Amino acid sequence: MTHLNYICFGDGNVEISVSLFVFKEGDTYIAYCPSLDLSGYDTTEESARADFDYMLSDYLSDQLRNGTLRADLASHGWKVGKVKGNEPDLSDMLGMNEQLRKLVTHSFMKTNVNRTCTLPA
Repeated sequence: MTHLNYICFGDGNVEISVSLFVFKEGDTYIAYCPSLDLSGYDTTEESARADFDYMLSDYLSDQLRNGTLRADLASHGWKVGKVKGNEPDLSDMLGMNEQLRKLVTHSFMKTNVNRTCTLPA
């Protein structure tokens, strides 16, 4: 199976593509990435996505700085090699993540997010 979402470890940076589920709960929009168990939220869809972008950047920076990114990805079901890793399949994530199983019973939009993060000096 071809994985659409991935992480690539380059010389001085990391490039990542992840699945993002956007849904509304009450008056709040939530942008949730099950493969990293990260979310952003706000009163508009655009603001929820912006909050998620901030959370993703902060997550990557912290994990890279602490040298724990590969281990954290593996704990979320990623298959991580020396240069590249693949996001778990949705069916695998459904088996590992009760929150995601509940989400798929709601109306949601699935999209992908791509980011590059520079390794800390």
